[in-house]
Amino acid sequence: YGNVKEGLRDLYEKAKREQWNGTTQLAWSTQVDPEGEIIPQLVNPLAGYGPYEKLDARERRRMNHAQVSLQLSQFLHGEQGALIVASQLVGAVPWMDAKYYAGTQTMDEARHVEVFSRYVHEKLEWEWPINESLKDLLDATIQDSRWDFKYVGMQIIIEGLAMAAFGNLFQICKEPLLKELLRYVMKDESRHVAFGVVSLRGYYKDMPAAELREREDFVIDAC
Repeated sequence: YGNVKEGLRDLYEKAKREQWNGTTQLAWSTQVDPEGEIIPQLVNPLAGYGPYEKLDARERRRMNHAQVSLQLSQFLHGEQGALIVASQLVGAVPWMDAKYYAGTQTMDEARHVEVFSRYVHEKLEWEWPINESLKDLLDATIQDSRWDFKYVGMQIIIEGLAMAAFGNLFQICKEPLLKELLRYVMKDESRHVAFGVVSLRGYYKDMPAAELREREDFVIDAC
């Protein structure tokens, strides 16, 4: 119980203060048109692409629906992977403060799965399967027994990528319920990345070269 890692207790206290309830704090009564302009057409990556430009108005609305459903489905699947990894970290990490924090992150990730699932199924009514590359990265992170691999794969790479994706979507999103959902999730994700950075600080300093190379190869492959 006395095995601590500097910085993690403060992060744990912050996590306790910032818990939120997706059922009561998000306005689920908001009407959402799944074929509406949830994401502005000004930032549509298919704009100017010949086959897309040939679509009529109805087909373009259908395509818009598919695009946002695909993106949010990947967020949902990623959060489910994060839920599994966070629960594994509770048992795997060597510091008690890290176990405390991983427990709060497990709760965070359960909440993220809950709210993204509800939005995808109730508002968009269209779930897409997981992207094969994302599945490979999640599988590699979940299946490796070494706790620092789980930190690198989830807390640093996947959570870091998620923060960038959530932040980008938050900036351009025009649908108020999704925008508020993302705002809440991003507050949690910033702590999750910090958890990885604080926990791994100094850990690789004296690691043998062959073991360090394994980590480096994993990072390159994951990226």
